[in-house]
Amino acid sequence: MEVNLKPLIIQKYWLLEGDRQPVNSGIIIVVVGKVFLYDGRQRLQPGESAWVDQTQEVLAATKESSLVYHLAVTGDRCPLYRQNPEQLHAQLRRMSTSPTTVKGMLRQQRLVYELLETLSHEQEKHVFEQVTKEWLEQLGDNRPVNELAVELGMSVPTFNRLFKEQYAETPKAYLNQLRIRTAKEWMLTSPDMTLAQIAQKVGLQDEFYFSRLFKKRTGSSPTHFLKRVSPRIGIASRLLLQDHLLALGLQPILAPSYPTEYGASGLPVFLTDLEGTQFYDANRPAPREVFESMQLDLIIKTPDLDKQHDVSWSPPEHVLELPRQTCWSEYLRLLAIATDREERLEPIMEEVDRLEQTVRERIAWHRTGTWAVVWVRPDEVRLYGTGQHTMLDFLFHDVGMTSATGLPKTVYQSVTLSELKIIEPDNLLILWSQQTDIERIQHDAAWQTLKAVSTHRVFCPDSVDWDPWGPLGRIHMLRQFLIYIEQDKRLICP
Repeated sequence: MEVNLKPLIIQKYWLLEGDRQPVNSGIIIVVVGKVFLYDGRQRLQPGESAWVDQTQEVLAATKESSLVYHLAVTGDRCPLYRQNPEQLHAQLRRMSTSPTTVKGMLRQQRLVYELLETLSHEQEKHVFEQVTKEWLEQLGDNRPVNELAVELGMSVPTFNRLFKEQYAETPKAYLNQLRIRTAKEWMLTSPDMTLAQIAQKVGLQDEFYFSRLFKKRTGSSPTHFLKRVSPRIGIASRLLLQDHLLALGLQPILAPSYPTEYGASGLPVFLTDLEGTQFYDANRPAPREVFESMQLDLIIKTPDLDKQHDVSWSPPEHVLELPRQTCWSEYLRLLAIATDREERLEPIMEEVDRLEQTVRERIAWHRTGTWAVVWVRPDEVRLYGTGQHTMLDFLFHDVGMTSATGLPKTVYQSVTLSELKIIEPDNLLILWSQQTDIERIQHDAAWQTLKAVSTHRVFCPDSVDWDPWGPLGRIHMLRQFLIYIEQDKRLICP
């Protein structure tokens, strides 16, 4: 008797933040960390799994490493529910060896069916999650909490406790937060809708109650919010110019984001006040059809770094083409002029100047010796020069850091630790680096031979989100820098 069996292909991936991993059809199972399916825009937590229809990419969405398994299974698809990640990991480890005998392949197939049975088991908590998810998606649908509790067979206090464990807020508070967020999206995407119509869309029949709730949750009225998004601006650029617009008191309708660099939100932590704005991936071509459907008053466009992403916009009178600038403040000035917000320039610049002066005064840069700036990445160490980059201009020119001899003439170059030792700076400033990458390089024997390491002059601020290319990013970076200075007394001027 001929038995036609093939071993199941099981692949295991360790992903760092921003890593892209293409996978074929089958099942994705997350054991450690958080990832999301790029094409499907589906975020997965530890213990969650999902069917993959076609080749797509899994992106790590956390600062820690993510462990993901891919099973190349086919056939009828059953619903998949969140399970205990440790239990799943144990089952997957038993299946990971590639069998070479018929008996081994039969055992593997049995384990596959056991795993599918585990993944498809809907526990009580998953029922709760599904019911509350549907309730929130329908923005309450006028269903009271006690009705949901009865449906789930639990008391109202138990429902409230489980809800707060899941969403960190009470059902009423979280639902109202979701209503306001959704209302902002309607206000930005459908400018012809009245506030009464938007209130009904988010499950509130009383327009005046909606206005009071909006002001309570956001600190401003719906009318004031609409002024903030007028004119209706779209940003066609790979630069996060929403930083500059927010500083000027304006919120764009459409803006770029970087999900590979900043996780699922696609934005650094200092750009959080953008509820309602729609985002597109700046690593991909600007979605012209989306721009044309948003009823924009103004499109702000910059020369694209990638010519294949460049597009021509019409009508031209609605497009502001900004020439490439070498200084963040020049972009701010041009945008202030274009939007009639020039009166806001002086307070912004005064705040930035004040913080920069404080950093200069707190650190005796001229007494600390020579410096080099590096970015430790998963696959390389980047050594930076002294210019052609906003952060480098700030450190070596605005603040007065003394550069080590032999730094690159370009923005940066990849170096080995042996090459870094030849330069031998007195101080080493590590920026934008993940802690896992820093810990990895610290175990390299060549690292221990560096002068800055042996004299304890290596500085590693938590700077993943430091981006001084805009006013808000610059202010955030300066404030974080000052906090780091206070914590690390080695930098404080005596």
